[in-house]
Amino acid sequence: MLLQELLIENKGEILDAWVEQVLTTYPADGARIFKKEKDQFANPVGFAVKSSLWEVYGLLFEKNEAEKIVASLEQLVRIRAVQTFVPSEAVSMAYTLKKVVKAVCLKEKVADLDGWHAFEEKADILAYTLFDLYAASRERLYQTRIAEIKSGNSITTDRGCPSKLMDGNTALKAEMKPIVV
Repeated sequence: MLLQELLIENKGEILDAWVEQVLTTYPADGARIFKKEKDQFANPVGFAVKSSLWEVYGLLFEKNEAEKIVASLEQLVRIRAVQTFVPSEAVSMAYTLKKVVKAVCLKEKVADLDGWHAFEEKADILAYTLFDLYAASRERLYQTRIAEIKSGNSITTDRGCPSKLMDGNTALKAEMKPIVV
């Protein structure tokens, strides 16, 4: 059996395992909710992961679909960019796909070396694309943060009301100062 045939025949199994492993990169409590909840509005992260990965898998084997792959990954990468992932974790999805496909190949005893090289090249391109999107998303976040700081909005958005900046001791000291006439 050729690898291409295996990837088509076992699409559901591969995608379920891929989504499962990507969701396990989240903290245990979050991962449990993301895996269990099926509603798009109750679970936007889990829904974004599943829908993006399913769409990417379908596009990965079509020619000249780079723009569509980027479009389907953008939402997922933006979500991961604002979370506490280090860059290698945020873009590890491509390498996770390689591990899942390798496990299915071993189980089905598929030894299509040419097919594996072609698949591996596409997975590597997916990894580069993920990293580029992640870096661009982080850059946008930092630029937005710098703009907030420059405009002075960070004072009100980060710390709340300016009067809240005064701790209890500062307020007491202000009240206890004697008035000098």
